[in-house]
Amino acid sequence: MSTILDMNHVYKDFYSLDEERQILKDINFSVEEGEILVLLGPSGCGKSTILNIISGLLEPTQGSVDTHGKKIGYMFQKDHLFEWRTIMKNITLGLEIQHKLTNEAQEEIKRLLEIYDLWDFRNNFPRELSGGMKQRVALIRTLALNPDILLLDESFSGLDYQTRLIVTDDIYKIIKNENKTAILVTHDISEAISLADTVAVLSHRPTTIQSVHKITLTLEGDKTPLTARLAPEFKDYFDLFWKELQNDEERI
Repeated sequence: MSTILDMNHVYKDFYSLDEERQILKDINFSVEEGEILVLLGPSGCGKSTILNIISGLLEPTQGSVDTHGKKIGYMFQKDHLFEWRTIMKNITLGLEIQHKLTNEAQEEIKRLLEIYDLWDFRNNFPRELSGGMKQRVALIRTLALNPDILLLDESFSGLDYQTRLIVTDDIYKIIKNENKTAILVTHDISEAISLADTVAVLSHRPTTIQSVHKITLTLEGDKTPLTARLAPEFKDYFDLFWKELQNDEERI
């Protein structure tokens, strides 16, 4: 597989009238095409800042990001669906703004809605959908722009536990079925292990990468986030990541 993204010696400082705060310190990682990389770290450590730099919403203070000319799609914590637009109109909004709502694009949206069980709800409004369905709509809205790399910023954190498990399974299958590369951020250890091909463990601020782990699980059949939790190696990874995060906490 080829490298699709490189983050090279990235630093990020924020300034106010009273102080200078270093948020990121020498962040380095690469992502291969088709890989799901999960950035696992404590709340407030700068995970979202990394995604904002990759997307171009923020400039690094130092260092660079090379996306090799690939297109980025960003799925935020909240679904940000407009209540006055139907599901179909929400999905087509980005294409309308870019004047790219072609017949081909509309056929692709129809394909996605049919495959992922949302076609019958295309004329509904967001208030009529469950939280899990709204997250699927938000992802399809992002996929409609045909990005090469998906950024997901704790996109399941607002859901109750049972819905969250179901939605992570759905989102994982969509990412893999559509052959997308993805970078997700979370502070949930179990979620990181169940979703990731690779986990990068982050420290508290100023944030560094403590370690990087390829996730290898023994499974019967294909991997999904739900079946991953049954793998014998799951507990070992959980204990490892827990210790790394706790050791970092004790160093503060």
